[in-house]
Amino acid sequence: MLARQVEIEINSLQDTGQDEIEFSSQVTGKLYYRNGVYYLKYEEVLEGLEGTKTTLKIKEDAVTLIRRGQVGGTQEFLPEKRTSFDYQTPYGKLPLEIEVEKLAVTAAEQTGEIKLKYRLYEQQRLVSCNQLNITYKE
Repeated sequence: MLARQVEIEINSLQDTGQDEIEFSSQVTGKLYYRNGVYYLKYEEVLEGLEGTKTTLKIKEDAVTLIRRGQVGGTQEFLPEKRTSFDYQTPYGKLPLEIEVEKLAVTAAEQTGEIKLKYRLYEQQRLVSCNQLNITYKE
């Protein structure tokens, strides 16, 4: 499949226990399909992430988020598993872990949706409970 231009909507809710922070953005990106895997590529527009290139590797039972730029890292979202990753910031590396509560993926050539619910940990300490919904359409 050649790259398709898609409109991407990203909605995120982060609950730190003290604050609930909502993010929402809409970007244009590209969708590729290779060897049974969809790749969604776009450039971040949220404050602090400007210019960061993001790739989502979308499988039926797993999503990998790869960021390159001012911030970076590779996060693997696997259902009911805890995975660790290094979050690269302009100030250094931050070792984090994510534990996926819920992952629902619907991916096709013209349209798709990713629904994620996960917890973020830093050195065994719960940092936040997060929800991430990403939809794309041609």
